[in-house]
Amino acid sequence: MQMQMFIAAMIAACGIGAFAAAALVWDRRRILRLKTGATAGWVFGLVLLGGGLLAGSCLGLIRL
Repeated sequence: MQMQMFIAAMIAACGIGAFAAAALVWDRRRILRLKTGATAGWVFGLVLLGGGLLAGSCLGLIRL
């Protein structure tokens, strides 16, 4: 039980990291020389990944 909660917490932390990476890409888009479409693609993908990881982690904990 404790190990499952630890794994869920680590997955949630990766999801939060994906949100942080999305914010960083959005903030640094001019330095990275990304076009608007590429920036939007990266940000959307990272937000989708973060949301999926957080939702999966929460659903896993609810199941426990």
